[in-house]
Amino acid sequence: MFSTKNILTQRVYAFAIDFLIIIALQVTLGNFTLYLYSVFCSNNSIQPDMDMGALISQFCGAFFFIGYFTASVGFYGNTYGKYLLKLKVLNGKTGKPLTLVQAYWRTMGYLMSSWTYMIGFILPWIREDRRALHDLLCDTLVVQEDENATLIAPQLELPLNSNVLQIQIQTKQEDPDLDQTGTDH
Repeated sequence: MFSTKNILTQRVYAFAIDFLIIIALQVTLGNFTLYLYSVFCSNNSIQPDMDMGALISQFCGAFFFIGYFTASVGFYGNTYGKYLLKLKVLNGKTGKPLTLVQAYWRTMGYLMSSWTYMIGFILPWIREDRRALHDLLCDTLVVQEDENATLIAPQLELPLNSNVLQIQIQTKQEDPDLDQTGTDH
């Protein structure tokens, strides 16, 4: 149903798409936040501080990065870039989509991958299992959906004449060892 082969370039393209989305968020909402800061300063007769503006800008960038990757992977199982390229992020142990907490820690793992001089992002090209450092730290897999597979919610089908739900009832006449309550003496 899922494949981990030949997804390295798709992962790079997906990350590029996601990064462009984060840049768009930063440009629009980050600049709006800086505008609100300047309005606040002018209303209170305070000179806007460039260091504070830089701090607000960096905070917004980190917030959008962490929020985007955590929310999209935690709620949808992939980011928009991964969605376009039919990639999914799964728990390495269970094969199920990540919880919101697991998605948060995977996003924090991106920082570890970047703090190692980007070696964490190069690991998929070296490793046979195609896992990056953040995948190894959080035990996640990035897989590509099989083009022929369709994801359908499993349905339980029981035929009407199934022996699965039949219940055998024993009465006192059939088993004299049972007392009035239906239990053994």
